[in-house]
Amino acid sequence: MNSHTRRRRTTINRKQAVALLYPIAAFFSSAGMSRTHSLAAFSAAFDYIERSDAKRALEHIGTSTCYLDLIATWSRERKFLDSQGRPRPLPLSGPNGFAALVKSTGAREDPKELLGVLMRYRNVRRQRDGRIQLLSPLFRASAGSRVAFEPIAHFLRDASSTLTHILKNVPGPTSPDLFWRTVESVHVSRTNAGKFLEFAKERSLLFLDELEDWLQAHGRSKTNSGRKQLRVGLGLFSIYTNQMKLSGRQ
Repeated sequence: MNSHTRRRRTTINRKQAVALLYPIAAFFSSAGMSRTHSLAAFSAAFDYIERSDAKRALEHIGTSTCYLDLIATWSRERKFLDSQGRPRPLPLSGPNGFAALVKSTGAREDPKELLGVLMRYRNVRRQRDGRIQLLSPLFRASAGSRVAFEPIAHFLRDASSTLTHILKNVPGPTSPDLFWRTVESVHVSRTNAGKFLEFAKERSLLFLDELEDWLQAHGRSKTNSGRKQLRVGLGLFSIYTNQMKLSGRQ
């Protein structure tokens, strides 16, 4: 692990850990698990991590949103697109190069360091002429034996805080309803599962682009902060697992 990665290492303090675990503790308690059994289960999970030889390495890559912003800007800003509206290969420097792309997103990291992460996770590749080609319209956070830590932490924080909001807050007349909907099947072959995920990526990207346009059009200026501003959005995640059922009591 290089010095840049060590300096950017994400840490979690006790308060944050309690916030992340609150919904899990609530569900364990409601499902009839005692404090002793819940703590034993958590300890067993730690033991499994330490014993497992097949686990993938978690790599700290810094703020994950900067990579999302880079890919989104590259895919949408006219000066980074070709005549057909597709992300064009970029030189590292120059007025419309990769370094200029980094600067346009407001990222403060070294462009070469960001490029290294994008290449390691196969989001981009360097062409023979030295230009950088975008391979994925969505940020890939895993490759080979390596998984990026911050996107996982970001996902867990959002999922946990949303569940906590649902569990702790009684909706008022002006409170928006939070929603959850999944589509799934347990009768899909491995081949068709891969095809579904590719199809879902394609359709999700179009949908997320529409949502981003809406948020940009309706977002309040940072200088006009007379009222409390909220963070709202929508996260999509893919499902790829064996069927697991929770046992019910009759």
